[in-house]
Amino acid sequence: MHKGLRVLLASTAAFVSLPAFAWLAAELAAYYEMLSTGMNSRAELGDDLGFGILLFMVVPPFALAGAVFVWWLVWSRTGRSKTTLSNGDTNA
Repeated sequence: MHKGLRVLLASTAAFVSLPAFAWLAAELAAYYEMLSTGMNSRAELGDDLGFGILLFMVVPPFALAGAVFVWWLVWSRTGRSKTTLSNGDTNA
C-alpha cells in the first residue's frame, strides 16, 4: 500500500475515534468523581468545581492517547504484506 494512502487512512481513523475516546474519558471521570465524593446522581456533579477541573485535565490527554493508539494500529495493519510465491521466494 502506498505511504500516502496509509497516512490518510490512519489519520482518518484517528480523527474519527477522537469523540469516542473523549466520551469514554468523560464517563470514567464522572464515575470516579461520583464514587470518590459519594454523590448519587450526575446532577450533583454540576456544582462541583473539582469535576470540571478533572474533566479539563483528564479528557484531552486520554483522547489524544487513544487517537495516537488508533493511528499506530491502523498504520501497522496497513503495512506492506509479503506474499510467498509458489517457488518459496518472498515478494514484497
